[in-house]
Amino acid sequence: MVLRIVHGGFALAFGFAVAAVPGARGTDTRFPERPVKLVAAQEPGTATDKVSRILADALEQHWGTPVVVENRPGAAGTIGAVAVARGPHDGYTLLVGGYSNLVVAPAMRTDVRYDATRDYVPIGRLATVPFVFAVHPSVQAHDLPGLVALARAQPGKLNVGSLGGGATGMGTALLVAATGVDMTPIEYRGATSAITDLVAGRIDFLFNEIAALGVQAKADRVRLLAVATPQRIRVAPDLPTTTEQGFPTVVVAPWYGLFAPADVSPEVAARLREAFTAARRSPALRERIHSLGYEMADDDAASFARLIAEDTRAARSVLKPPAARP
Repeated sequence: MVLRIVHGGFALAFGFAVAAVPGARGTDTRFPERPVKLVAAQEPGTATDKVSRILADALEQHWGTPVVVENRPGAAGTIGAVAVARGPHDGYTLLVGGYSNLVVAPAMRTDVRYDATRDYVPIGRLATVPFVFAVHPSVQAHDLPGLVALARAQPGKLNVGSLGGGATGMGTALLVAATGVDMTPIEYRGATSAITDLVAGRIDFLFNEIAALGVQAKADRVRLLAVATPQRIRVAPDLPTTTEQGFPTVVVAPWYGLFAPADVSPEVAARLREAFTAARRSPALRERIHSLGYEMADDDAASFARLIAEDTRAARSVLKPPAARP
């Protein structure tokens, strides 16, 4: 089957209210009075789970109150996201959400029952996850233009790993939209099996996070072509960006952040943002985030809200639910 992407966006109107952070007098200093729960919408041991536990430890240290992680996996992270949106709105149940389940999943699927710009209050963005384009060493391409040229010369011959959406699907879709190349998608349930097949040469090409592919590249089992971030990254400073290689629209900067349900009180939201900002400054947290190969994010809640809105528009301009594809 040939990977096809429907071009053309559509008008999208929505509001994204970011609760104002009141001064000290308006902050409910009693919060939290009992344990706080962070919902990680993936299995234990996944990147979402690891980030959630790192954040939980830092928040617990700041508050002196237990912060526990509850794993609610399933349906590409949407089950956990729904649970928080529909759960208690008192600030004691929060979502560690990501680009995949809050931006890409709603753009690709018709059964997603939440909207990141409507159903959640962004507390803060914690980290960005560098994603890279990689090929098996047998593929005769040493940069992204070389891969595109090879794909154009052999339409449909290159096999690309597909995870059914998420950042992997978004990056591949943007490359196809920018170049018009035909590649054959091979579906996988998770990144681990896709990377295993890339190393074995059963697929030719994969777009996934550098934390996993970088290890294989150091062992010369895969070849990294480009990183899809706006700037070069700390963990691979010699790897050029997609923009540097002539593909300025092929930029994907997946992120993780903390979210509360939309109607949490402004006072509790302010208290959460105060604690999140303090936790993010923790040297221990930053060291643990960097150890995953991720980049720290230091923007404020309002900037994070704007980023989510921009990412949502971008995803909906290139991704369509399966029923909408001709």
